Amino acid sequence: MKRVLRQTAEGISFLELLLDETICEGDILIPKELILLAGGRNDRLPAKKKYELLLRIAQRTSFDLTEEPSGDMGMELLTNDTAEETADGWKTDCYIIGKYSQILQENQVFEMAVASVLEEAQSHGHYEQAVSFLEAMIGHAELFYELDAPTEPVLIYKGDDVCHNVLTVFAEQFGAALGRAGAQIIWYDMANQPLEELLQYRNRHFKAVIGVQSYLFSVKMKDEIHYLHETIYGPKFNFIFDHPVWMKKHLEHQYPDFYVLTHDADYVAFVQNYFRKNAVLFPPAGIEPTCKNEVTRKYDLTFVGTYGNYWNEILLIHQMERKERFLANRFLLVMRKNPDLSSEEALKRALIFYGRSVDKKEFVEILYGLRRVIYCVMHYYRDRVLRVLLDSGLTVNVFGDSWRNSPLAAYENLICHPDVTVEESLLIWQQSKLSLNIMSWHKAGFTERMANIMLAGAVLVTDDTRYLEGRYENGKDLVSFGLAERETLPERIKRLLSDEAERVRIAESGREKTKQFHTWDVRAKEFLELLETLNKNGR
Repeated sequence: MKRVLRQTAEGISFLELLLDETICEGDILIPKELILLAGGRNDRLPAKKKYELLLRIAQRTSFDLTEEPSGDMGMELLTNDTAEETADGWKTDCYIIGKYSQILQENQVFEMAVASVLEEAQSHGHYEQAVSFLEAMIGHAELFYELDAPTEPVLIYKGDDVCHNVLTVFAEQFGAALGRAGAQIIWYDMANQPLEELLQYRNRHFKAVIGVQSYLFSVKMKDEIHYLHETIYGPKFNFIFDHPVWMKKHLEHQYPDFYVLTHDADYVAFVQNYFRKNAVLFPPAGIEPTCKNEVTRKYDLTFVGTYGNYWNEILLIHQMERKERFLANRFLLVMRKNPDLSSEEALKRALIFYGRSVDKKEFVEILYGLRRVIYCVMHYYRDRVLRVLLDSGLTVNVFGDSWRNSPLAAYENLICHPDVTVEESLLIWQQSKLSLNIMSWHKAGFTERMANIMLAGAVLVTDDTRYLEGRYENGKDLVSFGLAERETLPERIKRLLSDEAERVRIAESGREKTKQFHTWDVRAKEFLELLETLNKNGR
């Protein structure tokens, strides 16, 4: 009969288990919530994974192992090692001695534990190897931290209130999903904790350190030479959801273990090429509605986004110096005429037009100086797409004060609603038959708005992005359109609104595909797999 691990007020103590691993011999059913509480299994260990996990559980709660019958629901079965694993058991013994050396010394059993491991190594003919390995574990050499990393917590930075708190929502959703996947999470809240509190993490090791468009990786020590994160150990990841050039000042540091996570394949290439940084295509995910009951879809067509005035951006361009102004105008013109081009490709064409040859560093400086031109063309096409829809007689429901003061407010069929939070926008999409997305010039990207719309059961109507190729099918999972072909969009939308069965079919297909590939739980699994890949490749 399998033994079952049960939490008890008094039971097997941590020290008792540490000194006698035979206590956990045999097959043991362990509640999954306790495995998560302990930080999950450590699959980097060569052997004795069950024993090592039980030690971490015993540190957090007392338990007994009973031989009572139990269903397997909510349980995970851990078995004894295979013969091959047993041969490497001494390595895990060395690791455990290194991890808990202070406790062993406090209880005056450290020397006994060391002698026991070395005696076994002597009998199996690998004494010298064991001595070297044990020294690395006790001295907490790099090899120790490689083995220990899966048991370390993940440090996540949150608290940025940009864009209706959306970055904090990203951090919280991702952190919660990582927690469900077995990671322990430590939060640093920028909004409520002073910067000095980051110092408590110096000289600590983490499974990962994660920021969401965060400036914290650029924080320097008082000497203005060294960065704080030089002494916060573990791979560091910064989600970036704008064009990377906007984060230029925060991508100039040099950490060998720093990675940019971005939602656009073009941005991956840009970061690698111009900033010489590691970059991974890792788009944000969507949030599944908490209300599972069917909500009345009272809106035919919605757009949850802000209105930006194109002409205000034009005025800023006209205030530039003559040489910059000419280049900015050409840059804008190239993007307007070629709406499928990425901003960096458009700038290259503008520079060629003026016969200018620049190196990579100068190119980044120029793009950074002209970065608002990207917003300008985005505002231009957002306005043009909405005008086409409104001119066709379609009613468009928009949200936020920016629309009430926009030129489009003159249209009677533009229905302006109050601003909404991230959470409220999820309900809006549940109440929508179709919802519009217009990219912020992410030509190979995927955004949380796209995922949220589809998870809410609305049909996503979006301008083209190369990310969709091979992942979603136009007309089957969503409706996509080229910005240059926007005149065809009203008829496609009207046709769907008049064919409820087809609309529902597309919405359901999009929802199912997004549930499969674009939830935060999926992202958490992919991230943990990424950590393992980086470890195997030596980061």
